[in-house]
Amino acid sequence: MNFKSLLVAGLVVVASHTDLFAEKVIRIGDQISLVENDPETIIANYIKAVGGEAKVKAIKNASMTAEANFQGQVIEIKTIADSENTRMMQSTSVGGNVMQKTLLVGGQGQMVMMGQVQELPEETVALLKPQTYVFPEQFYSEMGFTLEFLGTEEIDGQQTNKLGITAPNGMVTNEFYSVESGLKIRTSSEATGEITYSDYQEVEGVKFPMMLTIKNPMLPEALEAKMISVKFNQVLSDSDFQ
Repeated sequence: MNFKSLLVAGLVVVASHTDLFAEKVIRIGDQISLVENDPETIIANYIKAVGGEAKVKAIKNASMTAEANFQGQVIEIKTIADSENTRMMQSTSVGGNVMQKTLLVGGQGQMVMMGQVQELPEETVALLKPQTYVFPEQFYSEMGFTLEFLGTEEIDGQQTNKLGITAPNGMVTNEFYSVESGLKIRTSSEATGEITYSDYQEVEGVKFPMMLTIKNPMLPEALEAKMISVKFNQVLSDSDFQ
C-alpha cells in the first residue's frame, strides 16, 4: 500500500499553498519452523492478515478517494493505481480545483502543479513504479528493495516489528507491523514524514486502512486523511491518466 507517499506529497503541496534477521526458532520435534523476525515472514504475515496472497495478487488496479481537512478547507486526493499496465494518477484538489497532479504513463512521469507541467527524471519515475501496486510489499525483493529487521517498538499500545526498507536509490523507509494482527501500523521516512494507518475495514475481501494520520515537518499540524471510496479492478481508460 504505497500510494501513501504520493498522498503525503500532494497534501504537503496543497498545505504550502493554503497558509520502514534476528531470531530463528526451529522445533525439530514438532517439525515446526518459526522465523518470527525474518523480514520476509513479517511481510508474508501482513499479506495474510489483509486477505491472503491470492486475493492481493488478484488486484490489478484500484481507484481511491481520500479527504482531509486543513485550516477549514477540504482537500480531496484521488488516486488510480494500475499495476497491470504500470501506470498511475494522483490528483489533489481544493474546492474542486486541481492543485497538483502526478502521472505515470508509458514509462514517463509528469507532475502538473498549478497548471505548469514538469517532466520527471528517470530516478523519480523509478520511485513511482512501486506506487502502481496497492500492496507493493509482496514485490519488494523483485523490485530491488532490501529489507532489514530493526527490532520491536511499541506504537499506541501495540507491539510492532520494525523493518528498514531500502529502495534501489538508497532511500530508507521504516515500516511497523503489529505483532498481534500482522497489519501495517505505521511508516516513516525523511521524505514523507510519519504515516499511521488505522480503522482497517474489509473492501472486496481485503482489509484496507480507512484512516491515515500524517505528520510531516512541512505541515503545521497532523492531518487525518479519511478514505471515502476504495474500488478494485475497475474498467479504466486512457482518459483516467490525463
